[in-house]
Amino acid sequence: MSAGRAKVIGVVRHVQGNLPAEVTSFVGRGGEVAAAKGLLSSTRLLTLTGPGGVGKTRLSRQVGAAVRRAFPDGVWLVEVAHVHDGELVGLSVANALGLRDDTSAPLAGLIEYLADKSLLLILDNCEHLIDACAELASRLIPATTDVRILATSREPLGVDGEQIMPVAPLAVPAVDEEDSGEIRATAGGDAVSERSDALRLLTERASAANPEFRVTDANRGALAAICRRLDGIPLALELAALRLRMFTPDQVLARLDDAMRLLTTGLRTAPRRQQTLEAAIRWSYDLCTPDEQRLWEQLSVFAGGFDLDAAEAVCFLEPPAVLLDSLTGLVEKSVLNYRHDSDGSGRYTMLEPLRQFALAELAAHGDERAVRIRHREHYYLLAHRGRTDYWGSGDADWFREVTREHPNLRAALQFSLSDPDGAHRALEIANELRPFWEHYRFLLEGHRWLAEALAKDPQPSVARARALAAASVIAAMLSDTTEANRFAGECVQLATELDSAEVLVEHKLLSALLTFAASDPFGALDIAVQTAGEAEACAHHGVEMESLAFAYVCALMVADARADSIAERFLAKTADYGSHLLGGLAYWASGTNQWRNGNQDKAVAELRRAMEQFRLFDRCVWSASGFDGLAWAASAQGDYVRAARLMGAAVSVRRGSTHQLAHAMTGAVGDKVRLQVAHAMGDREFQVAFDAGAAMPLDEAMSYAIGAEPVPAPVPKAAAADVLTRREKDVARLVAAGYSNKRIATELVISIRTAESHIDHILTKLGFGSRTQIAGWATQHLV
Repeated sequence: MSAGRAKVIGVVRHVQGNLPAEVTSFVGRGGEVAAAKGLLSSTRLLTLTGPGGVGKTRLSRQVGAAVRRAFPDGVWLVEVAHVHDGELVGLSVANALGLRDDTSAPLAGLIEYLADKSLLLILDNCEHLIDACAELASRLIPATTDVRILATSREPLGVDGEQIMPVAPLAVPAVDEEDSGEIRATAGGDAVSERSDALRLLTERASAANPEFRVTDANRGALAAICRRLDGIPLALELAALRLRMFTPDQVLARLDDAMRLLTTGLRTAPRRQQTLEAAIRWSYDLCTPDEQRLWEQLSVFAGGFDLDAAEAVCFLEPPAVLLDSLTGLVEKSVLNYRHDSDGSGRYTMLEPLRQFALAELAAHGDERAVRIRHREHYYLLAHRGRTDYWGSGDADWFREVTREHPNLRAALQFSLSDPDGAHRALEIANELRPFWEHYRFLLEGHRWLAEALAKDPQPSVARARALAAASVIAAMLSDTTEANRFAGECVQLATELDSAEVLVEHKLLSALLTFAASDPFGALDIAVQTAGEAEACAHHGVEMESLAFAYVCALMVADARADSIAERFLAKTADYGSHLLGGLAYWASGTNQWRNGNQDKAVAELRRAMEQFRLFDRCVWSASGFDGLAWAASAQGDYVRAARLMGAAVSVRRGSTHQLAHAMTGAVGDKVRLQVAHAMGDREFQVAFDAGAAMPLDEAMSYAIGAEPVPAPVPKAAAADVLTRREKDVARLVAAGYSNKRIATELVISIRTAESHIDHILTKLGFGSRTQIAGWATQHLV
């Protein structure tokens, strides 16, 4: 890859986003997709509104897929339905984007990151946190230039400039009595087509559920009546389609009418379409066995899905053996979706309207609190595992599982804080998750849970003392030294009263951090070395390893001779216990120590081992430090281009972070090396290489760090400039300059849709798959 091409990649990187692959066909809605695309070209906030089950979520994802090429920085889905606290909405957006929650001003960090981005955010299911979503949109839109938001909600967000697009049910067929019963689709009373989208959806899903299902002259009228009876609501139609495995269309229609009559007085006061969905879900509920009904209700307490072990731990059926059969039945009835994850595990999920229905039933039967307590206890055990798994061989599995179960852990914490007897358990869960909050950059969220739990459970206990230490550490990492010192003072007082050796050693490590924060790295080094010895004496292995890590960084900063022995001891300790995360830090310490001593080949080998360990942790805060160390070694070997690229990768991983105790400690060393490399290369060439490194996706950057060369651009099918028209060449030049589709349209005085069409033609003619490739080609051929 040439330097010129590397520079372009740094400017015009095309990111796909995180839209999930759809597992079923998308029926109809062509007009709605086109309308939404058109509206997104002229508004910054588009809200799809409509009742539950009408298809807002599926439509939003289809629209996102359709406009993906218009957004170089990707289309990003944020599942608001899994969030039950307005203060976590912004953090969920940052999490979806891969940003780090390690700043006391997360919204400011998010806005700073998005300021120059061209991307689409899909905020799905906003209605239960409408105020928080509205506040987020009202802050993001004025502060960014080319970020658009596509929201789905049962009601508008109410933000200035918001464009509302109501999502109607699918067009249903009507029986034309003058035309011998011919089925014709109607939308608003007008004949549209011979076969409606509602009927298409019903029959496609019925065929998927039962391959022997056929539409015949005999059943066509009943199928049309089902569509009309369900008002064309997609979720209701999909539930009805499942019944066609065991009932004829006439039988489904008759039983559906029975379900409608089951509506309560309260439900009759709701909008008719909401009544219809409620009736369709209730009919599916009534068709379940009693065991399946009870299981469905109990599963509604999960957030973001669950696995088999969780279902068996939280749900109670008598006898227990019927749980597996009932779980299978709910999957077969499509109440639950089941997927195989890439790590070999399996996971169940439930659509939000089905979950809300079941939760209401659970509450009505008086069972919600008991089930939520079992849910909380199950996820407390997961959090508690971190006390040993964090510093041992099970660390990668624990972090992976905690990441996957983050929504459930949030739900357990929220319930515990609202339950009169749950505050102490909330304190324990929040404290046990301290390594997750710290190393995966959820500092602000962890601080919030710990602070709330400490306020609600003031009774003296070892758990409270440990939580005070954890809260103080996180406050220090957020640069809130006043709060950190307040928590630390109460921690040492309580730990002394309780005579807890483990908590006292945790406080001593905290003292080292606060001493460093007070600009005394020499004093911090002395305290950290002492702490490591005391932690070893009381077998507090995690604190011993953390103390050695911190002591080494301080020694590196101040060029203390003890760095050699500390690095060796740290590496030996983590090897004894098979640690991957702290082991990666130990290899980083060993590698940078070899670099410091002039042994560059050994330094690179150790640092690459560190990166291989860090690669097991997808949000690890220390990956940036790994890039830094390898950049220092590359500089010492005279490979300045590689050093600059690695520095760029480090900055990209670190972007948006103010984690001072993770990064500022190495900043003094890194700044000196960066100045040396820039001087050796020249500012322009340094910036080209640096930008290329910053533009690499994380996986590619990690591969590069451990020895692979950057992936070369594919050779196009045609490279001659004359394959493009004059206007297509103009568009290609603007793509290379980093212009978004909107800016291209403005510059060339064409519509955004025309700009998109030109880009599609360029991609086809050149055999490319991304705007990045267009940019590189244009730089070489359109001087």
